[in-house]
Amino acid sequence: MLVLDQMLSMLGHTPVGAASGFEAYALMETSAFDLVLTDFHMPDVTGLDFLKNVKALREPARSTPVVVVTADVMSFTNAALREMGFAGALAKPITADALRRVIATATGGQFIGDGFAKAASG
Repeated sequence: MLVLDQMLSMLGHTPVGAASGFEAYALMETSAFDLVLTDFHMPDVTGLDFLKNVKALREPARSTPVVVVTADVMSFTNAALREMGFAGALAKPITADALRRVIATATGGQFIGDGFAKAASG
């Protein structure tokens, strides 16, 4: 996800990486984040299980918007992903414009300049 880190930095954000879903949970328990970007297919946990585990964390972590990043765009629609509880979806390959739009949508139209958590991709 190095390219995603670069895009986030170019948009004025500070990405924080995690090597796994479990590492991302640990980060979320000790630090507040404005948004989490997670892959749908990770080696240690699925994106849906990741989201369920985030929702089981204490505040403010449980209220953190989670955006799923996936190359599997044929299996899921944005509406279906939102019904699952995701704040948005990014299809791979990711463009800076799509990233900017999903951040704005997931955060209620606010530009957030710092504090992003990103779980590792598969």
